Amino acid sequence: MNQQTFITLWTLLRRELWESPVAFKWTPLGIAALIILFTVVTLVIGARFDGQMAFTTDALRMFANEPFEQKNLVVSGMLFSFATIFFQLMLLIILFYLAGSLYDDRKDRSILFWKSLPVSDWMTVTSKLATAALLIPAMFLAAIILTHLVLLVIASGYGLLAGINPITEFWLPASLPRLWTVMAAGLIIQALWLLPIYGWLMFCSSWAPRLPILIAIAIPAAIAITQHVWSLVSTFSLPDFNLGMIMLRRLGASILPMSANIQFDGQYHDMQFNPDLFMSYSNLLGYLTRWDMWVGVIIGLAFMAAAVWFRRRATDN
Repeated sequence: MNQQTFITLWTLLRRELWESPVAFKWTPLGIAALIILFTVVTLVIGARFDGQMAFTTDALRMFANEPFEQKNLVVSGMLFSFATIFFQLMLLIILFYLAGSLYDDRKDRSILFWKSLPVSDWMTVTSKLATAALLIPAMFLAAIILTHLVLLVIASGYGLLAGINPITEFWLPASLPRLWTVMAAGLIIQALWLLPIYGWLMFCSSWAPRLPILIAIAIPAAIAITQHVWSLVSTFSLPDFNLGMIMLRRLGASILPMSANIQFDGQYHDMQFNPDLFMSYSNLLGYLTRWDMWVGVIIGLAFMAAAVWFRRRATDN
């Protein structure tokens, strides 16, 4: 990618952010504010039932005596659980954004203005995909980092009241660099994993006369129902290959690849805590070696090419 192409792409990304500031910028900040507010309100209500903070301080001191592996599991696990709220809402925003990404230009007839500029159709389509795959996740990840830092500052205050060192008891077990790095890598791999769905939504958005999100849902749903009915009528069994179920499985496995490898040996105290409980580099790299990952990427790129073809022939009608 030469410098001029990069500048053009960056300008188009800024355009997308400028056109949808609420969804891309203020929504993740709003989620962060709500999580922090909920945490503060919960702590305030809890303090009313623990007037001298005796129970809270005792619990924190007991937590400080736990082995580092268990503290790592608890602290990083709580931080990751808050992050999943962002990830789920982020995915909804991305899906609705892509469904209207190419349709909105045709609906308000602004496509004529954009076509008059020295920007190719493939660059426009690429910028919208980059917005969904990189820009929106980056905005949400920044909000997640901000939320984690504020929550750890609040926890540090309680740790000081309990007479424990918040650095060794909260900040180090949180493993923030590793947690954030794995999340960032997971967001990129998630975009590759969902590329066929992203491409399908943009393909529908490039030609649908109206309501592209409903058309994008209705077509695979109709195919899936037809497959079920035909299989039941002809063989009295469910089909082995069902398009609707394939799409749902791919979408259901997309809230960041995770591994949950807890091993139990009969009792709770024999639990073996795996440091890769929530996400691991090996788990993420495992997705890159799966054949269905790259088949999906090829399908997604084919839908993207079709979206470019329809955009080139789009009019204001």
